[in-house]
Amino acid sequence: MSYYPQPLRPSFRFYPGEIKDLLLSILVLTLAFTFYMTRFPFNIPPFYYFLYALIISFLAIIFSFFLHEMAHKYVALRYGYPAAFKRWDMGLLLALLISFFGVIFAAPGAVYVYGFPTLKENGKISAAGPIANLLVGFSLMTFKFISSPLSFIFVYIAALNFFIAFFNLLPIGPMDGVKIIRWNLSLYISLMLLSLAGLALTYIW
Repeated sequence: MSYYPQPLRPSFRFYPGEIKDLLLSILVLTLAFTFYMTRFPFNIPPFYYFLYALIISFLAIIFSFFLHEMAHKYVALRYGYPAAFKRWDMGLLLALLISFFGVIFAAPGAVYVYGFPTLKENGKISAAGPIANLLVGFSLMTFKFISSPLSFIFVYIAALNFFIAFFNLLPIGPMDGVKIIRWNLSLYISLMLLSLAGLALTYIW
């Protein structure tokens, strides 16, 4: 039995303004992916197809971006560090504008961790997001081998998860990859290879 005091672990909660930032980010990203899929506004699709693309985009964002950020938050809280998502308005605006031209580049914001995590803790918090994407991606890839009208939707969401994992693993700036490399290079290489393998699988039918 340890007699040393254990750090208090904040319960999983959303801080003031965080839900608003998350909802706004989800809304803008959903619209951006919908415009990307329909080629709006240069192409005006039938309403039913626009609605179809909107639903798929919403599900894709929830099961990729949202889970990625919540994985960061969960692990940070497990280590006793308050963590909250904060949106980046310029990133959201850029995501929406360039989606008009058939390009997706989204930097909606990030989970900010408050405190002084160790190198190992910071590495694990950073790795949580890409790992969540890879788990979702490979789980949904099973539908690639099932003959179903919904298979395309699941494979599309899987591809987005693999891309988000790959993008966040890039060793540049404040991305997750930089922090993971500093902590565990072998894990970084494994995660990067898995994300690339997942992306390759989505293009092999």
